[in-house]
Amino acid sequence: MQKNIKSRISITIFPAVNEMLEKLSKRENVSKSVLVEKAVKDFLKKQLEKDAKKLAKLKFSDLPSEDDWMQIQSNID
Repeated sequence: MQKNIKSRISITIFPAVNEMLEKLSKRENVSKSVLVEKAVKDFLKKQLEKDAKKLAKLKFSDLPSEDDWMQIQSNID
């Protein structure tokens, strides 16, 4: 898979948000796509950090037993 190939998507946003993106795009001399991509990456990074902090608080006793895992896996199939 080539890393330089990007997917085209369509989003629907309020006109005021689009105007802000256009102004920021011109000021920063980057495309609106770059701004949206950066915003999504930042959001996902924060979500990952939030999830990691939540997982770090788990204790061994919080995890399901082997029998519980078998039950969960059999329900997924």
